[in-house]
Amino acid sequence: MIQMEQKPRGRRVGRRFLALAALCTACESLFFYHLNHLLVSQQTASQREIQAALHRRAQLELLQLKREYEGVTVSPNGEYATYVTSDSSGWDTVHVVQLETGAQVSEATDLYPVQYVDWLGNAEVFVGEERSPGNLELNTFYVSNGLQADETAASVPVFSNLSPDARIVKVTYSTATNDIFVLIEADGSSEVYHVGTMETVQPVTVPAGYIKNIAMTETGDNLYLEINQGGQWNVVRLYQTPETSSYTPEFQMDWQLVKSNAALLGVVGNTLYYGTVNADGLVTAVYRQTSDGDQLVRQLAQPALASDIAISSSGSIALNPPAMTNVEV
Repeated sequence: MIQMEQKPRGRRVGRRFLALAALCTACESLFFYHLNHLLVSQQTASQREIQAALHRRAQLELLQLKREYEGVTVSPNGEYATYVTSDSSGWDTVHVVQLETGAQVSEATDLYPVQYVDWLGNAEVFVGEERSPGNLELNTFYVSNGLQADETAASVPVFSNLSPDARIVKVTYSTATNDIFVLIEADGSSEVYHVGTMETVQPVTVPAGYIKNIAMTETGDNLYLEINQGGQWNVVRLYQTPETSSYTPEFQMDWQLVKSNAALLGVVGNTLYYGTVNADGLVTAVYRQTSDGDQLVRQLAQPALASDIAISSSGSIALNPPAMTNVEV
């Protein structure tokens, strides 16, 4: 008779125990993975809720500032806002506040009456001041400490001997070339000036007509104007020529019609955004101009003022927003 060799029973029990232990370990790992996933999801949701609350807080702060003060502008990153106050002596102050907290970050004090405020990136602020009727200057100051260019630089751009009602209405610049263009309105007409790197000021050769708005490409190759020519609002492009120089009495530029019956909405990077306008001068559709031609961005449900249309740095369109920035408050 052949006898079968039986394996020890203890070895079978040991293997079962190991298998059970492995199963328990796997279940435990799955449990903790699921628990960790839930915790991360809850944390992410909480962060989103916090960010949403901060955005709501920033919106409320911005709306309150606009109700109370002049000169309210928002930084491109949506973090800061400016507003202007005046004292009994006639000097103005531009304040910078953090929108999410409402706390003041800095202020530029002892300014001439302020006509214009806008942002030079996120770290500096343009301030157009009226030294006296017909004599204007374009100042800047640092957001971090309120230190002004007329305190740290040898000079600031000055626009002299203008009509007593002259005012700065728009400043546009190139981050690549440091060229600055300033639109000044005076006595029912308008003039564009070029400011060079040495603060030299030159009138720009522009086509005949009243200019409402200007915007420059990031690379400084093109300056766009919204101009009324013969009763019609057009968008035109100005560009430099071999004769263009910062050392001539005028900053010579040639021009080309971009679009008739149109409003200049803005430039994002090097991309032009414009709106087609109806007989009432209201924008009916928004287009962007690319190397492939003009592209429709949005057909508006209702005609709107060009000033009520904002273009974000990503090319998003908003109608009458509290602010339009890189992060769209």
